Amino acid sequence: MAAYEFDVLSSRPHFPGYPIFCFLSQKILLFTDNIALTFSLIGSISTFIIIYYCDKIWQFYFQKQSLFFITILFFNPFMWLMSNRYMPDLFALSLLVTGIYYLINILKKTSKKNNIILGIIISILCGVRISYIPFFIPIIFFISSNSKFFIFSFLITTVIWLTPFVYLTGINEMIELFKNDSYGHFYKWGGTIISSDGSIIHRFLQMFNFIFTDIFSFWSNNRHWSTIINSFLIIIAVIFSLKFSHTKFKKVNLKLLLSCFLVYFIWVLIFQNIQYKPRHLLPFIPLCCFIISMGINSIQKKMRYAMFFSITLVTIHAFITINIVCQHKHMSAISQIHNYLQQQKNNTIVVSDNLKLFYWKSHFNNKNIKYYSIDRFNQLLNENKIIDGTIVYSTILINPNNYRKINTYNFYHNPYVNRLWSSLTLNKYEKY
Repeated sequence: MAAYEFDVLSSRPHFPGYPIFCFLSQKILLFTDNIALTFSLIGSISTFIIIYYCDKIWQFYFQKQSLFFITILFFNPFMWLMSNRYMPDLFALSLLVTGIYYLINILKKTSKKNNIILGIIISILCGVRISYIPFFIPIIFFISSNSKFFIFSFLITTVIWLTPFVYLTGINEMIELFKNDSYGHFYKWGGTIISSDGSIIHRFLQMFNFIFTDIFSFWSNNRHWSTIINSFLIIIAVIFSLKFSHTKFKKVNLKLLLSCFLVYFIWVLIFQNIQYKPRHLLPFIPLCCFIISMGINSIQKKMRYAMFFSITLVTIHAFITINIVCQHKHMSAISQIHNYLQQQKNNTIVVSDNLKLFYWKSHFNNKNIKYYSIDRFNQLLNENKIIDGTIVYSTILINPNNYRKINTYNFYHNPYVNRLWSSLTLNKYEKY
């Protein structure tokens, strides 16, 4: 919605607003006049940037370019999915990877140019996805004589994009929005350790579950047999990566890079909705692909049929990815319900939670349908304001004293395409 009309006060999008990403999407939309194509273009450009700079980072440590590393990145199923989502995450990842490249450059040989570019990149990242910024927190402990150029470029770039954002929103309104949504994220709806029921151990295990099953298509219950082969081959590659000679990595101080990943890991573990949303783990994709590719390098030196092994792994991985992406073109469970409801010709009431109602209200065009929260529906019942003969659909249970359930409809999509509401039930009620 923000691509059509940016208004952070009306949750288009919600705070922090992602102003740079929304501005970019609006400008591309002017040329394409197609919202899906707009976001897919941004996703494809982001994918190219990620692969390009990952390849340059690889060549910091290895003389030869790794075709396997490029290919396994390109066919990562989660990157493909995110490149077609209406979200800024993959574009943010491209900025993060670019920032890592220039950070390594600074660690090798600090320069004014690299510090200036890194400052610009991190500032732009703040305007695209601010939740990635904790990744770069450790760099404050490695301040050099040229760091003043980094700070100056960061501040100037931030002023350039933040000024119109504040002007459009209003300074007082932005402060109130910041206070309200920050509190909401950490204490109410953000899925943090404070606002959710899951233990720290459950969140920790869920992160690794998402990395293995959602991001690298490992086998889990009810998945296709090809995921078993994929899991087996990747595990072998990771084992061989542990045997790889690590002397090459002395070229660059790895302590800083590893501390960046560690800080981000802790940030996601405690302060992001990691119980339901694997997209927060996107920054670990290049790192994991790097480790797998190191294993392939080691295998090529020690195994006779190394080429067959790497081709088999890439083929299986690509097969799984293409199937998942094809399924992504199908309707999600919530969209299937929306499509079903739009076909109703009689007076209909839909009762659900606020998030689902927000989605359906934003897309409905059937005047026969009214959408209510359970509290509003019960209020109308008590006031006897519901017309006789009205059909009621609900995703939550309704008081059986007034309505009886006459049918149940189940809607489903592949949870490895989208974890959110992959299985939904719609109950149909009629009045006694």
